[in-house]
Amino acid sequence: MIVRKDVGLVIVIETRINMINLDKMKKAFTLVELLVVIAIMSILTVITVSQFQTAKKKANDVARKGDLNAVAKALQMYYADYGKMPDADAIGRIVVGGSSISWGQEFKDNSGYVYMKKMPIENKTGMPQYCYKTDANNKAYAIFAMLENTTDNQCIMPAAYKCGDATKSYCFAYVSPNVSLTSNGTIQF
Repeated sequence: MIVRKDVGLVIVIETRINMINLDKMKKAFTLVELLVVIAIMSILTVITVSQFQTAKKKANDVARKGDLNAVAKALQMYYADYGKMPDADAIGRIVVGGSSISWGQEFKDNSGYVYMKKMPIENKTGMPQYCYKTDANNKAYAIFAMLENTTDNQCIMPAAYKCGDATKSYCFAYVSPNVSLTSNGTIQF
């Protein structure tokens, strides 16, 4: 090290060295800063994914309600033609002319008139298939579905509606106009 009598020069050189060292340190993140950023990103990811899942459930339920509404309209057209609802089998399918129509198949009468080109089908694994029932006189109907978003204001919880297989419960139903359902799914006039 060279020592000069000019003290001001030494101070300037030391200050410049310190400034260079500070510039090098400012370019890097500390471990704590990185961990804070990662934690914030993780929290935002969890919030976003949960909101996406909720929105997806709600969208699926809107589709279910639309499916049941379409079946309800087809049943009302059938009633207008025949003065009664089609029969229901033991597992909740529509029966026309002694033949059960599975969910996902065409709903037509014996003369070939098509009421619905393709009946809707529940595609979500773990969810019970849609279910149809009619009253003893075939004057009213009820169609049932289980909604994914059980906090929906149209979803009756706990799911108490029974239809077809007694082990399956439903929380949502479309019913004939001017009728209602009991808490277990029996049609009342």
